[in-house]
Amino acid sequence: MLMYPDADVPVVQLSIQHALGPAHHLAVGRALAPLRSEGVLVLGSGGAVHNLRYFRPGGNEVPDWARSFDDWLAAAVKDGRADDVIA
Repeated sequence: MLMYPDADVPVVQLSIQHALGPAHHLAVGRALAPLRSEGVLVLGSGGAVHNLRYFRPGGNEVPDWARSFDDWLAAAVKDGRADDVIA
């Protein structure tokens, strides 16, 4: 509502399907890529790192292992290393 108060942007909402794996999600992303040029907003939810034990009131520290993996993943995606991400 804040970004598009006139609600004039078509939206596709997605969630990560953990049971289907990275190859599935890469295929979904590739299938949806043409929507970008059509002005469709694709919203995804989920995360690359998930550990509910670290979600505590007032706690906002990111564990080193999570930050390291997130940095690696961001670099792999940026560099187009799809095979590494899938593996």
